[in-house]
Amino acid sequence: MSTTLLASAPTIDGVSEATIAAYFAGLNAEAYPDVANLFATDGVLVPPFEEPVVGPAAIATYLAQEAVGMRVVPTKGELLSHEPHERVYRIVGQAKLPLFTVNVAWQFGLNPQDQITGVKVDLLATLEELFSYQPLRQRP
Repeated sequence: MSTTLLASAPTIDGVSEATIAAYFAGLNAEAYPDVANLFATDGVLVPPFEEPVVGPAAIATYLAQEAVGMRVVPTKGELLSHEPHERVYRIVGQAKLPLFTVNVAWQFGLNPQDQITGVKVDLLATLEELFSYQPLRQRP
């Protein structure tokens, strides 16, 4: 894990996992290969409204296509479960995109080696709010 990422990692009230902090710092630094390397070989990123993305290489490619210009601001979190094979955390905060900001919840799974087994990203917005964002999003 990059010490540079950890130096710029946000403070998350209730969670002190270095891997989770490095994930958010890496997203904000647009260091997508570094973020992807935090995942286990079969780690999964589940973006909102899209198919799961599996494996570090696919995750790095996905983030380079979809996360440019996004800034994430995690604010608080909690440990949901602690099993021998996985710890599960829920983090809430905001994702700031060039044209709007939306409240977000991230659910992380971490294995005993502190690798990310999965991140599920949920938008915390009403359907009406999401539809109001639609015209702002432009895709090539």
